[in-house]
Amino acid sequence: MKLKSILIIIFFLHQLACFSQGTIRLTLDDALELAGQQSLQSFLNTHYYMADYWAYRSYRADYLPSVTLRANPLTYSNASQLRYNSLKQTDEFIRTENLSSDLNLIISQKLSATGGTFFVRSELGRIENYGDNPYTQYASVPFRIGYSQQLFGFNSMKWQRQIEPLKFEKAKLEYLQSVEEMNLSTVRYFFAMIQVSIQKEIALSNMENTKNLLQVAYRRFELGTVSREELLDLRLSENNAAIVLQEAHLHYREAKENLLNFLMLPIDIDLEIDLPLDIPVNEVNVRLVLEKALNNNPEILKMEQDALENRRNVEQAKTARHFQADVNMSYGLSKNDGTLSNVYSPEFDNYQQLSVGVNIPILDWGRSKGQYQMARSRQQVAEIANQQSLQQIEQNSITRAIAFNIQKSRVESAALSDTLATESYELTMTRFQTGQADVLRLTSSQNAKDNARLQYINAIADYWQSYYYLRRLTLYDFERGVEIVFDEDGLLKGE
Repeated sequence: MKLKSILIIIFFLHQLACFSQGTIRLTLDDALELAGQQSLQSFLNTHYYMADYWAYRSYRADYLPSVTLRANPLTYSNASQLRYNSLKQTDEFIRTENLSSDLNLIISQKLSATGGTFFVRSELGRIENYGDNPYTQYASVPFRIGYSQQLFGFNSMKWQRQIEPLKFEKAKLEYLQSVEEMNLSTVRYFFAMIQVSIQKEIALSNMENTKNLLQVAYRRFELGTVSREELLDLRLSENNAAIVLQEAHLHYREAKENLLNFLMLPIDIDLEIDLPLDIPVNEVNVRLVLEKALNNNPEILKMEQDALENRRNVEQAKTARHFQADVNMSYGLSKNDGTLSNVYSPEFDNYQQLSVGVNIPILDWGRSKGQYQMARSRQQVAEIANQQSLQQIEQNSITRAIAFNIQKSRVESAALSDTLATESYELTMTRFQTGQADVLRLTSSQNAKDNARLQYINAIADYWQSYYYLRRLTLYDFERGVEIVFDEDGLLKGE
């Protein structure tokens, strides 16, 4: 595993060195792959999940048998202690000096069905007394079996058994959703880069065309076929084109830095972006989108978790209002003697212990009743909120599916408009050069061309953003027709 990690780091550094030397060509698939491999968001997604993973592992471990060794190697005491004098039948303060040690081995097991704890203990103690009557004594409990249980009380373990696995399943879906959210962010940064690239190309093209047309306009002005007002409009267009070009360069730099920072690539490299023209999914089944959204959305599990937690809180508040009792029982063998070997020899004494604790609320000035009513109120509010959230998820799923199904036609219409507007502008420019079109018509045609081009790019961007939003909503790959599967083994190996 260490060797594999080292090789990956070496490969990554080599790629960075190559990137810093020139230009890289980036497709949408390349950007998505880089984001999944090395982006900060990918790193955070993994570690957020790992926190939930280890929390669940800790919960599981808490219900396995635990073995604990407790020891007090040395406890020294030199003080006056109250002791009973049987001869005088009085309590007296007697100066004592002793050194004691004790060792306990405990095996315990929680029982979620009852909320109790079963345990087995083995104990060994030693005390050495100094002074006028020195002695050494050992005490052993070779084994003691016991069980502790709260009667008529709140069983937190029963609820934990229901809630914790649900939280872990929600964490898996949240990880998948965070990956799709990262893909959606990648698409946004990628197309933001494409949009400013197109804007810069348009600005450069308009700047060159305006300069050429201005030269033509000067010649036509001398011939009297262009008015001074039209000539001034073209000069104004040239000045505006220069301003737009400066802004386009600035926006291009900002979008490029945003994309490179998101993908964790060096800032000093140049990018060539390939516009994805293919449409992998023409339309989706609305019923399928709704079904997958209700089955795979972690928000649904969050609602179930909230419902369980509110029911738990109501039960906890309810049981706190009534009679409660704690029972602790244990049975074992014990022996006291002056030597260590004898305390483990046969003829042990029986060790028995039984304790019952009772808690009866008599007067709390309505505090328990208030807590119970608050828990009931929160439960009712949460139920209504969950119903509304569920309805919103259903409506959003249907709306998003319908909206996606018109994206293909939007792209096709925008592509046609782009082609027609470009051809119209080229014809208008030719007509202007021959004196058959005025500056106003030329400017209008240019603006129509620019807007059509940007609308086409925006339509493609909207298609991909809509597609990855559907993936995030449903955790379903519509291109392959399969659910997005959580690969826990691959994720853990990566760690």
